[in-house]
Amino acid sequence: MTALVEITEREMREAEERSRKYVAENPVALAAIFRPEDGRLSIELSNGASFAIPARLIQGLENASNDDLELIEITGSGTGLYFPAVDTDILVLPLLAGVLGSRSFMARRMGKAGGASRSAVKAEAARANGARGGRPRKAVTGSEEASLIREKK
Repeated sequence: MTALVEITEREMREAEERSRKYVAENPVALAAIFRPEDGRLSIELSNGASFAIPARLIQGLENASNDDLELIEITGSGTGLYFPAVDTDILVLPLLAGVLGSRSFMARRMGKAGGASRSAVKAEAARANGARGGRPRKAVTGSEEASLIREKK
């Protein structure tokens, strides 16, 4: 059972002041809508700027339906967005900086994009590698070699 903590009037005023200071120094979300016609999440910020991004690029929203993205709650005095249908929270400032998810999520997306890219330089490198016999085989350690020999028997 969670115990309730008494908050003094002074602590409440200090917390409200910290919140006002943060909002004054950082752009926060005033409004957010999902536009199904182009699949974008559009965010209106406190500094007068607007920002739109394809919603399904964001971790947690990549498999969401249009209906799942319709309801958006602004959380933490505008510092975050919550999508209750998919139980996903997104912080606004990292999103503005291009952070679309966790480090591993971003790495998978970049690796997938890099592997799928096609360029003259990449094609030439693949041809040169193929002319040398292709990708080198992995080196097998002594214990791995012994294990492979036992498996063959």
